[in-house]
Amino acid sequence: MKKWTKWMAAGVLTLGLAACGETAKPTPETPKEEKSEMALGEVFNQAIKASKETKSMSAKVNMKQKINYPAEQKSMDTAMDMDMNITTEPLAIYQKGTMTASGEGSEQMPSMNIESYMTPEGFYMNEPQSGKWIKMPTELYDQIMNMSQQQVEPEEQLKQLQQFKDDFTFEQTADEYVLKLDASGEKFNKLIETQMAQMTQGATGAEAEAMMKEMMKAMKIEKVNYTIYLDKESFQTTKMDVDMDMAMDIEGNEMKTSQIMNVVYSNFNKVEPIKVPEDILNSAQEMPVPAMQQ
Repeated sequence: MKKWTKWMAAGVLTLGLAACGETAKPTPETPKEEKSEMALGEVFNQAIKASKETKSMSAKVNMKQKINYPAEQKSMDTAMDMDMNITTEPLAIYQKGTMTASGEGSEQMPSMNIESYMTPEGFYMNEPQSGKWIKMPTELYDQIMNMSQQQVEPEEQLKQLQQFKDDFTFEQTADEYVLKLDASGEKFNKLIETQMAQMTQGATGAEAEAMMKEMMKAMKIEKVNYTIYLDKESFQTTKMDVDMDMAMDIEGNEMKTSQIMNVVYSNFNKVEPIKVPEDILNSAQEMPVPAMQQ
């Protein structure tokens, strides 16, 4: 099952907007003097400009996921709380948080601490049980960083979401523009297929391509709801909520997944350069490649 979960591991960071001429509808509580007449296309252009100027940020991620195996009448619930720092030049990520998991018919697992550095120096992860640091294989590092890069570059997301411009609703509060996208079915599968193809670039070639094709063939997106919040003054993405239901056929057995993720962004252009501490560089044990190819 490890190969099926690799692409799900990276947190979604910054999504873009789609350009159109619609103006934002004020919510009932929005004061008249705070209403903006900017069209979505104008907001879109300002968001691109802000994204280009963003070199670092912090993100607080809360994710809850439920996986059901109907044929076996089994289920698993996981919850994750993660604090992340991200820089784009160079691309580097530091994350620290906790994850819990429980399954139907079994006791809840103890909370697991998660901490890792993904930098040009390599991918270093703390092993929760022993507390020791492990340097992950270069092949896995390349793939994870490729996935992360696709998610932290707003310009790429803008291009990919442009095709859904007619599906967006556009609202505003006193301080924020609120964009909502409700989509499901084949057109979103095509978007994910495009993202997966880009994410697997630089990974283990034929194996990564075969994995992507196999997953897309088995996957069905049943529901995807995005809510994106933009600050009216800076046009930075301040919050994002993602609610997704999907089904996947794995060797003839159906797996249903429901996932709710909330992300809050802050600290724009204020994150210090992310470096792996010397003691971790000196003490980390390298994980051999064969151990990951399962």
